[in-house]
Amino acid sequence: MFLGPRLGRLARRTRCAPALLALVLLLSLPHPVTADLTLSSTDERLLRQGRILFKSEIPAGGSGGGAMGGTALGLLQADPDTVWRTLVDFPGHAGLFPRVKESAVLERGGDRTLVRYRVAVGPFAFRFHVNNYADAAAHRLRWELDRGRDNDLFRDQWGYWKVEPWDQGVLVTYAMGGRTTLPAFLTRGAGEQGAVQTLKALKDRVEGPVGATD
Repeated sequence: MFLGPRLGRLARRTRCAPALLALVLLLSLPHPVTADLTLSSTDERLLRQGRILFKSEIPAGGSGGGAMGGTALGLLQADPDTVWRTLVDFPGHAGLFPRVKESAVLERGGDRTLVRYRVAVGPFAFRFHVNNYADAAAHRLRWELDRGRDNDLFRDQWGYWKVEPWDQGVLVTYAMGGRTTLPAFLTRGAGEQGAVQTLKALKDRVEGPVGATD
């Protein structure tokens, strides 16, 4: 059952609300940022230790104010092509993103792929549509909500993945922003949890069960 505008009211009344709110940003799907983030020496040390970093910077994009989101970074022990193939395997996003039960490709053309996602949280389910734009040469995947289609819960979504060789591994950047139908006080703090959880899931998939995920 897809709840549409009623989902926010129901979530506030049920124990599923925390998981639902995490998913709001877990799946915030991008316009590119105006500039790449600068890593401090402490950031680099933590990345080498296997930590997932979270920055409050929200990528440029979307419309209006009140956006939530941020940027997560992680160092993966894999080659760039393996990570890239995982990201552009859109049907495989079901299982990569926690609680995504379906990721169906609806349209392909040029660098654009339209994907419909279906997410289940407890007894509830909702769906949304995302246009993905892949730049294979740059290993950069950006996405944005297809606002011309039905999208439960979300008013807007945008972000990007960036994959680049770094320090004998692959530095992956996951930046996202979004606006939902839920009140701001309910979504406060959900960005970091969602971004870190998503990047850890990617790390587990490309490195295997023995990969570091601290």
